[in-house]
Amino acid sequence: MPGQSVKLDIRSPLRLNVGFLLHRDVGFNRNFDFDGLGVKVSDDLEVRNLRGSMRFTRTAQGLYGQGNLKAETSLECVRCLKTFDQTLEIRLDDLFVYPPDRASDPLLAVPETGILDLSPLTREYLLLDFPLQPVCRAECRGLCPECGNNLNDKSCQHTQAEVDPRLEVLKDLLS
Repeated sequence: MPGQSVKLDIRSPLRLNVGFLLHRDVGFNRNFDFDGLGVKVSDDLEVRNLRGSMRFTRTAQGLYGQGNLKAETSLECVRCLKTFDQTLEIRLDDLFVYPPDRASDPLLAVPETGILDLSPLTREYLLLDFPLQPVCRAECRGLCPECGNNLNDKSCQHTQAEVDPRLEVLKDLLS
């Protein structure tokens, strides 16, 4: 993002001081654990109960990071419009290049400060794990198209859809 300044939260648990690893021999590694943290990953994504671990290994090119993270977020069901909790799981498996001017992607560069902010990369991976059509549960009945009642909570008289007379023969196939 050339010419764009990014405001970083120095208290974010996704900002890791990995600078000391750059002064170690190739093959040296260190684990970073996340245990039940609430994190504002970006302006459009907050997660709860972030847990998992990341292992960074010193390589000739920089740092190889690999790990598994789980987090919970709130989504809205596309059928009944109720908010529900969804667990997201991601696997990070990336080479973070040092010095940063050699990196083809700024998200995969270790800054000169040695403080690696995993928030943008974690955001990308978490968004990829979002369901395309979030559903609170598989058997969700949704909303009545006539009166708008949540059919999971109560039935209504409008639940029987009128069938086009030309398709009446196909109605038996649905039962």
